[in-house]
Amino acid sequence: MEETAINFRLVSVREVEGATAVNRRALRRLGRTPVNVDMNVRVVPDLDHSLVSLVVTCSYVAVIGFIRTRVLSCSVVTTFEIEDLRQHIEMQGEEVVVGGKLMMTMLGISVCSLRCIVAVRTAGTPLRFRPLPVIDLRALMYRLHYGNAPSAAIPM
Repeated sequence: MEETAINFRLVSVREVEGATAVNRRALRRLGRTPVNVDMNVRVVPDLDHSLVSLVVTCSYVAVIGFIRTRVLSCSVVTTFEIEDLRQHIEMQGEEVVVGGKLMMTMLGISVCSLRCIVAVRTAGTPLRFRPLPVIDLRALMYRLHYGNAPSAAIPM
């Protein structure tokens, strides 16, 4: 995989239909309980059309009454068209691995998109004062096996 100047463009950004869930009952009981946020990223390549989609999901989890409770779950799909995609990927068995710098850029755009959707979905709820925290993309990349720095918890 060669890291050079990369021509790519954002093709689409959309919320995953039916994937956003706000637990209203848990929100009523939340109070000042600390909330932790977990992120999940899935890469979906379309090599025939030079497209890569990232599905980025966040889950807000709080311990309410001694029970770990998912308070919010939200997902976004960002699709990118990448010129000469095959030059910027590496096949590891059946898995497609996107080059580190390109993946970091796409992940940054995807997390920002998710941040906007979370803001809209939490407006008027107790979570409106708890936006998606600043995400250490290097730690997230490490979790995706793209880096060499250990990940840290993302407390709110």
